[in-house]
Amino acid sequence: MSDKDKSGEEALFDAAARRALRLRDGADMAGHAAWLAVDPERAQAMAEADHVLSLIGAVTAPQASQPFQPRRGRALAPSVRSGRRPWRIPAAAAACLVLALGTGVAFKAFAPADPNHLIAEVGQVRRQVLADGSAVTLNTGAVLDVRYGPEGRRVRLVKGEAFFDVVHDPSRPFVVESRAGSARVLGTAFDVRLESDAARVSVLRGAVRVEPASGRGVAVLRAGQGALLDGAAPKAAALEDPAAVDAWRQGRLVVYHRPLAEVVDEIGRYRRGKVFVRGQALAARPVSGVFDVGRPDAAIDALAASLNLRAARLGGFVLLY
Repeated sequence: MSDKDKSGEEALFDAAARRALRLRDGADMAGHAAWLAVDPERAQAMAEADHVLSLIGAVTAPQASQPFQPRRGRALAPSVRSGRRPWRIPAAAAACLVLALGTGVAFKAFAPADPNHLIAEVGQVRRQVLADGSAVTLNTGAVLDVRYGPEGRRVRLVKGEAFFDVVHDPSRPFVVESRAGSARVLGTAFDVRLESDAARVSVLRGAVRVEPASGRGVAVLRAGQGALLDGAAPKAAALEDPAAVDAWRQGRLVVYHRPLAEVVDEIGRYRRGKVFVRGQALAARPVSGVFDVGRPDAAIDALAASLNLRAARLGGFVLLY
């Protein structure tokens, strides 16, 4: 397909991506410089293509292009044409990548080798019944340490997200600790998710007392409320959609007006590899919907189709543009 068979920015980006890969294989630099000289837009397209390919591991050779800067004030979504073929990065880049393993979410409930150190692998949602009958469900990539003892029931969320359904026992409070703070309950169902150095607590049943690691105040969250533990004094706030809090336990992701970049990052948690969005304007585009994270690649395809985007794939890496 020649550049003239396409139109505008999409054609230029495709041409630049192909040239970036040819440069890596030793293409003629003089010819490339002549191509760049025809139109200033070509240098920008080369910088952008080289940046995107470097993100997924296809590092190109040095070239006469400008440092990457996101384009501003331009529509990045491609036009829709019938019968088009998805653009795919040529096989020359494959040798530069460590290809991802299989995708898909596995829902499992079994006794781990170490019942006090629970891990959910990438793409796995794992449910475990603890010694007191309380149940914990770990979302993809989560790590939880169980520290039950005579003094009480304590667990520490080391990484990721976990949903707790706690058996009521007034004599032994249940405490979830994390680097961001703690949540103390007697009997309830709630979700804790680590987000960088913060933790988001969402309560679906009962009540939870939360306290940030900084010790700056406490808050009591009741059913339908949540709070962010980020070092400041926590504040209880109504959940936007309580049903969406633990939708991941049924293999669903429910989002309302969230930026596309955040949505693909969320879906990407359930697969190996990485999903990229080309351009700041497209990354900020709001998305709403329900996605099947049990089939993350199908969810990415559905998302792309709903927004009239193209998906370039190489192994476990995907670029939406």
